[in-house]
Amino acid sequence: MSRAEKRAFYQRVRKLGYRDFWQVMDELHTRAYELAARHYKEAMDILLTPRQKAAVVAKAEEIRELWDGIFAVKTDVTEEATTDAG
Repeated sequence: MSRAEKRAFYQRVRKLGYRDFWQVMDELHTRAYELAARHYKEAMDILLTPRQKAAVVAKAEEIRELWDGIFAVKTDVTEEATTDAG
């Protein structure tokens, strides 16, 4: 993200109300989570056997759902919102 893009995003966020601010933050964090998940899946494709990868993915889902109480991460809505924020 360039300096100009960061500044524009900051200006947009400063103008938001309380609820809109938290909606933008939720979308931003969801996109970051999805990107991190993609990175670790790509790394596992390179380093692990399919069976090992399946075990890691299953454990990660268990941790996400049971430990953190996050049952679904949806990024379909966030793609549009982040593009608009640019």
